[in-house]
Amino acid sequence: MRRLILLRHSKAVPHTGQDDYERALTEGGREDADRIGQFIARKGLIPDLVIYSSAERTRETAEIVEESWPRRVKSLAENGLYEATRETILARVQSFPDTAAVAMVVGHNPGVAEIANLLAGGGDENDRLRMAAKFPTSAFAVLDFPGEKWADVEPRTGRLERFTAPADLALKRA
Repeated sequence: MRRLILLRHSKAVPHTGQDDYERALTEGGREDADRIGQFIARKGLIPDLVIYSSAERTRETAEIVEESWPRRVKSLAENGLYEATRETILARVQSFPDTAAVAMVVGHNPGVAEIANLLAGGGDENDRLRMAAKFPTSAFAVLDFPGEKWADVEPRTGRLERFTAPADLALKRA
C-alpha cells in the first residue's frame, strides 16, 4: 500500500502587488501549520518523504509542520510545484521512490484540490463531497492506494481515508 498526504499551504499574507512567490505566512497561518503538524504526529501520519513548492508560504508551512514531528524525514523543495497542475503533481507522485511508503506534497490550490479529487475513487462520501466543495488553507487529504509502487497511482484508484480542514480541528481563531 502507498499513502499520499496532500496538504495545502497555510494562510499567507494578502497579495498586495509584491511577488506572489515571496508571500509569507500570516501569524495565524504559522499557528495553523504548527497545529496541523502536531495533529499529523498524534494520528501517526508522519510521512517518509515530504516535497513542497519552493514558494515562501509552502516552504514555511512544510518547515513548521515538520518541526512538530518526533523524527526528521527527507524533505525536498521543488520549483515545479509552484502553480503545478494536477497532471504535473500526478507525474511527480508517480516518480516517488518506492522506498517511501508514505509521502506528503505541500502545495497550492487549485492543483492540490484538483489532484486530491482526481485521485479519490473511494472513501467516505461526505468527506469526498466536502473536499470537492472546498479545500481551504491548512487542509489535508490522506489517500491510500493499493500496490507497492508509486508508478501505479492513477486517477480514481485512491481511497480517501481522511479529509481534515482547519475547522475540523478548531484551528480557526475567535
